[in-house]
Amino acid sequence: MTSYPVRGGLSIVLAACAGFVALALFSTPARAGIIPIGSSLTFGGTNAPDTYSANVTFSSTPVLVDNGAVKIWQEQVPTSGGGEWDVFYMQITSGGPLAGNLNADWNIVISFDLSEPVYFDGVVNQWAVNGVPVNPLFNFGGICCASSSNPILPGEAYYNSGFQVALPAGVQSSWEQIFVDPYSFVSAGGIDPNTADDFTFALHFTPQTATTPEPASLWLLGIGVLALLICQRRQILPAL
Repeated sequence: MTSYPVRGGLSIVLAACAGFVALALFSTPARAGIIPIGSSLTFGGTNAPDTYSANVTFSSTPVLVDNGAVKIWQEQVPTSGGGEWDVFYMQITSGGPLAGNLNADWNIVISFDLSEPVYFDGVVNQWAVNGVPVNPLFNFGGICCASSSNPILPGEAYYNSGFQVALPAGVQSSWEQIFVDPYSFVSAGGIDPNTADDFTFALHFTPQTATTPEPASLWLLGIGVLALLICQRRQILPAL
């Protein structure tokens, strides 16, 4: 019995098999966030412009807090190695200053949930006027490091990296993001305390353990390899 290569239809089969294997190799299920979308979040402020603590959810949908004086929302941006930037936006709805009393202390405190142990290794703080980042900026007090660029927010901001703080999974409570006393001191950083009405901060987290393939990914890989073996067996068909 003589065997010979089958042309035409076989190339289509091989292309389909190759595509299936590629899908198995590179398709992975969506990864849950380090701060899970929709998880509980507490956002609180002192003199910002009032004193309050609001229980909300981590979401890109804006919500009003402080009796409608403040609009907040969040954003999540994945990074390499399974890490992510979590961005927190705060905007005064009246367009007024971020502090109710410029001569009193001002701070923002949050509580959030981590789905796994991580390293906290990056932070950005940014003031803006009507959505436009304040510039130029200068270091002041314990607020650093003024930079014209950063990995997550457009425009000038205070961007600090090069550190690594291990955090356990679970609720991170009373996270004091920023503290200025008195708030008028921000003027030393080039920020007009009377006009800045937006404050945005971003936190970067990196998993403490390397990301491993999930069961669904391994199942896809196995099916892909099996399909490739079947295709190889069909490359040479016996002549009738």
